[in-house]
Amino acid sequence: MLLQTRIRKMLVEGTQWATWQGYHVPVSEDYFVIWTPAGTEMHWLPRTWISEKHSLFYFWPGEWYTIQVSYGPDGQLLGSYCDVVLPGYDYSNTAEEMIYTDLYIDVVRREDGSVYTKDHEVFERAARHYPIVEESRQKSFETLDWLEAQAKQWSGPFERVPRYLPRLDFESLSPEEAGAVLRLLS
Repeated sequence: MLLQTRIRKMLVEGTQWATWQGYHVPVSEDYFVIWTPAGTEMHWLPRTWISEKHSLFYFWPGEWYTIQVSYGPDGQLLGSYCDVVLPGYDYSNTAEEMIYTDLYIDVVRREDGSVYTKDHEVFERAARHYPIVEESRQKSFETLDWLEAQAKQWSGPFERVPRYLPRLDFESLSPEEAGAVLRLLS
């Protein structure tokens, strides 16, 4: 069985915006993958709901982004959502929590392959109130532009992301089996 972890999405002022449970899929020591099956309870500040999609969440130590990829009931890629974040360094394949701090701007890749960025106005509002957001402006927008280009070409960090999942029961696999499946697909 895979080790469980809790993902916590934080805002810069310290508020927890969201939390949900997932499973470590040990693919690499350079980046970390969390499997969240459909049916997972998603606790977000505005409301709680049950996810209808399967998801893989990717974390890179020291990077300014995370990537969440959604899959349908037959394993088809539905899209991806990339948060620009403050770099985190305490990620591992055994961490009980995977915590990241959102910097509000995002890259979205739809099922049809189109890509767009969003929440620039949210970033601007936050930059007026929180010095850490303003101080991160240049790096945040460099990361946003880079992620947008990578998402359009399915290159860079997206090369590690499967475009299709042949199985959707990772939580029932051993760490070795689950990691091997994802390594073969990327």
